Amino acid sequence: MTSAWVDRWVTGWCDSRQMQRRRDGDSWLVEVGADGRSQERVASTASLTEIDRLVAVTSEPDVWLTLIGELDASMRDAVAVLDPANTSECMMSARIQPGIVPTEVEIEQDGPVAYARIHMDGELAAHGQVAVAASDAVFDRIRTMSAFQRRGLGRLIMTGLAAWAAEQRATTGILVASADGRKLYESLGWSQVAPIAMFRGRGDERG
Repeated sequence: MTSAWVDRWVTGWCDSRQMQRRRDGDSWLVEVGADGRSQERVASTASLTEIDRLVAVTSEPDVWLTLIGELDASMRDAVAVLDPANTSECMMSARIQPGIVPTEVEIEQDGPVAYARIHMDGELAAHGQVAVAASDAVFDRIRTMSAFQRRGLGRLIMTGLAAWAAEQRATTGILVASADGRKLYESLGWSQVAPIAMFRGRGDERG
């Protein structure tokens, strides 16, 4: 089941950020094009042989490897030659229910992607976006600025994006959550699908 979830999340994530993707063996190769993160391979927990292959091509610091699913001891040994980028994230899902966009939330639509923003005192206080692909809504870049945290703005952003996604006939929400963000999403009824571990290459230092 994890492999299907990965395919669905990658589709929406790439649509959300307008990134190119293609299959690479049992994984996805995403052209991220960001500073310090040019490419990223994404795979559900694969065979040890496949993980060895993915580790071998994760050769530079701007090349990342994201593994979704539980890793056994041999798999953890295989990725030990890489630098951990983030090992505390997880994939989550929820049922998308029809709702109303809160008055505080501004929604701007660009094709299958919606951008939500909240301004307070003339400043951008919180934002997020969601991409709808078929019946899936992939939530992305949910953030509350430090000066405006602990005011429930993240909840308002999620509520607004979910209401918009429901209008587009999305029924399932998918996202990748940080350890901090997980508390918000769980309070909104989201549940964990699989753990996520991210790594990056070491370049000439790898050995």
